[in-house]
Amino acid sequence: MPPPSPHRQLRSHPLEATTDWPTPPADEPASTERGFPSDVRMHKLFTPPVYPGAVPRQAILDRVLQDDSLRVTVLQGPAGHGKSTTLQQIKTAHEARGWRTAWLTLDDADNDPRRFESHMVAVMSLLHGRAASPGASRSGTGDAPRDLADWMLDTLSGRITPASIFIDEFQALRNEAILRFFRSVLARLPANVHVFIGSRTLPEIGLATLMVNRVASVVRADDLRFTPGEVTQFFADSASLQVSAGEVDAIYRRTEGWPAGVQLFRLALVSPEVRMALDGADDHGPRELAEYLADNVMSLQSPRMQEFLLKTSLLQRLSAPLCTAVTGFEDAQELLVRLERSGLFLRALDSDNQWFKYHGLFSTYLAESLQRNGPDEVRQVHERAAQWCLAHGLPEEAIHHALCCRNFPLAASTLTDWSSQLVAGAELITLERWHDRLPSHEVAQRPALVIRAAYALMFLRRRPKLRPLLDLMAPQAGGGDIVPTTNPDLCRAMSFLLVDDDLAAAADTVEQAGVVQRELEGFPAFELGAAANVLALGKVASGDFEGARQALALARAHIGRGGGSFVGGYTAAITGSNLLVQGRLQEALAHLRDENAQEAPLDTSVAGAALAACHMFALYEANDLATLESLAHRFQREISESVTLDFIAAAHIAISRMHEARGRSDEAVAALDELERIGHTSPWQRLVAVSEWERVRRALAGREIERAVALAMRIAPDSRDDAPHWIHLAEDVEGSGYGWIRLAIARHDHADAAQRIARERVRQTGRVYRDIKLSVLEALLQQRMGARNAAHRCLRKALQLGRRGRYVRCLLDEGDGVIELLREAYQNLLQGHEPRGGTDPDRDYIELLLEASGTDLGRQAAGNALTEALSEREKEMLHFLLDGTTNREIAGRLFVSENTVKFHLKNIYSKLGVGNRLQAINTARALRLIE
Repeated sequence: MPPPSPHRQLRSHPLEATTDWPTPPADEPASTERGFPSDVRMHKLFTPPVYPGAVPRQAILDRVLQDDSLRVTVLQGPAGHGKSTTLQQIKTAHEARGWRTAWLTLDDADNDPRRFESHMVAVMSLLHGRAASPGASRSGTGDAPRDLADWMLDTLSGRITPASIFIDEFQALRNEAILRFFRSVLARLPANVHVFIGSRTLPEIGLATLMVNRVASVVRADDLRFTPGEVTQFFADSASLQVSAGEVDAIYRRTEGWPAGVQLFRLALVSPEVRMALDGADDHGPRELAEYLADNVMSLQSPRMQEFLLKTSLLQRLSAPLCTAVTGFEDAQELLVRLERSGLFLRALDSDNQWFKYHGLFSTYLAESLQRNGPDEVRQVHERAAQWCLAHGLPEEAIHHALCCRNFPLAASTLTDWSSQLVAGAELITLERWHDRLPSHEVAQRPALVIRAAYALMFLRRRPKLRPLLDLMAPQAGGGDIVPTTNPDLCRAMSFLLVDDDLAAAADTVEQAGVVQRELEGFPAFELGAAANVLALGKVASGDFEGARQALALARAHIGRGGGSFVGGYTAAITGSNLLVQGRLQEALAHLRDENAQEAPLDTSVAGAALAACHMFALYEANDLATLESLAHRFQREISESVTLDFIAAAHIAISRMHEARGRSDEAVAALDELERIGHTSPWQRLVAVSEWERVRRALAGREIERAVALAMRIAPDSRDDAPHWIHLAEDVEGSGYGWIRLAIARHDHADAAQRIARERVRQTGRVYRDIKLSVLEALLQQRMGARNAAHRCLRKALQLGRRGRYVRCLLDEGDGVIELLREAYQNLLQGHEPRGGTDPDRDYIELLLEASGTDLGRQAAGNALTEALSEREKEMLHFLLDGTTNREIAGRLFVSENTVKFHLKNIYSKLGVGNRLQAINTARALRLIE
């Protein structure tokens, strides 16, 4: 590494940090011209063309086209079984019937969720004939974010015209999140949508269930083989070969109908030797037969064409300029077109015949043949291809070829340049994949790559891989900026937070670097946005909520300057938690809903998980358990694998308590077990402590006091003594502060409980959420001491603090004692102990809490008899209320004024001791005044 700068001031370095890649070659279709994102590879959306002489697979077509109940069809077989050709024929048949169709060929790069998502959105755009956007399509009316699967299904459900989607090379997918996406989509496909999949292996998409439900079918390798009749037809269409019936029969026996073998025979039959060999014994397996035939096909080509085929076989895709660079042949375009038209296992990737690709079976044979010519020739081809791809803005292919020719410096420098774009664009898995293939010493020589790879591995929680990179940065600590990146201290600060769970050190490191105020573009903006988020977390923990707001505003400004949209997920989550702990729950929910509507739909492995975790905790506090459960179903696995301890804790506690509130004790315990497992494997002792204190709370709620004490005594002491005034979000949710107070109350150690409550109160001021919980605990303490008036004063304080945000669960989770106090407070209100001149401002809030607790408000209000019998007119009014009739409608039916209706309603409310229509209906039912 170069020596550190002698000063701390950040300098702008426009080198690798702001590398502008050359525009892709003019002959490659530009995705942006079609309204697609720039990372969409247009050749992946191109349907293989129809070639003359292709045999119609009529039996397969009949099978998949005549069964209208099918939603999913999988064509599964090894290479050379004609999957792509058959898919293309099905697609043509659907188009002839008026169906809208779209095609996607997958490859290894699609295991990156961001890359995959871009291509699925492009597929939907092709189906609709216009640009589609998951973010723009969401209604924003619910609390749960619509993921890519939901958006795609909603979009497909709105179609009138039938649609079919064709996905080839499915075996390339290994990412579990993406496979779950397919399981979710395929299980819920609308009736007028059919998905066809080509794969060498059976994909893990829930096929067994789909087939049991009779909505899926698998066309296997044996089904894909040509029948004797199809082989006969295939050669009948090649009249110039003049193949006899006996020869056709021999070819069928030798190939067993293997489509690639049949095609190789067609190409090789020009050779007399091959025709004579048909009479020999059948002693070749499929691979040996393919090699034998391919050797004969090659021998029929001119020496120049053979050289062209061998050298270009190493290319993942071919264009004339690239082939010229590799072979030196200036007539490369003419040769490519000739090969394609002759059926020599080369297919076009676009309608302009600019990009091509060899069939995998044939390219493997050619590459092995070239390798036998000598490693120098192979190395030279890869070297030329790498240089050409680098010069033409194709970094991924440049890295591939550079690694193949062992030009590790070129691969590392190319990845260094490209890495800033990958991190800022959240293509972290792509960066990890190429980083893993580089020798460690090449990475170590490039400080920029060390830092960017470290960010990716941190966010992906790849701790074993991350540690060597952090060690490489350690000598640069406090040294300021390093060309060509911003500052290694910012990356180290992030590691303090995400790896070491040391927020104080992280925030202090960022503060000392003194760089977050700078205005930079591109990757430095990403780093500064991430650093501003660290600062904001520190400010929230220390109780400086205005400072947190300012830091979050800085983070958003950096994101706006190209700092990486996924960093915004963390910014949104921290903003939500900042509002939540200040007592502004409704504002937090509105903010989180809006942010979820803008998040990338498949972004569940990075910042999307942090955003969902904060949202889940807010939903739990608002008692919206249905939406919380929906989010948990989608995000719990991703949250478990995310990187911010406090958000992991908040989400799992919310999930556990949600299950508990819904009577699912086993599921509640399982969520705590998962939280504890994460804490032990990370290892994060603070996370383990949170799960253990939650077990203590559950034991106390079940009146298992001895067990609760035993559990508490096993919990390791927390380490907050270094920063006693700092309060992490996880500690706001659950922890030793609340736990020891509850234990003291349960053990009737009133003095200790009072002292602990007082100590907790002075740690911070203005932390409203925590003050609500402490006031509730103090109310319970006073209740246990028999001081009912004091208990109600404490409850009143909790209600005043929680009313604005309409917090629910932080009161109800403290158990029956709180519910008893709430019922008493409500009875006092019903008995007329409300302030003069209006309704008590806490009344609606108390009703909300009691309804959430399962209390029947009508029966609660009916504890008092009617103060006066209802008149016949008032009884008539009650029935109108039961029917939901408005005041104006009641007035019209009774031929009276609205003021008269209001007068009668006021009398009804007074006699029933209620304050609104719903309470009047509930109370009247309880008193059997209405049915």
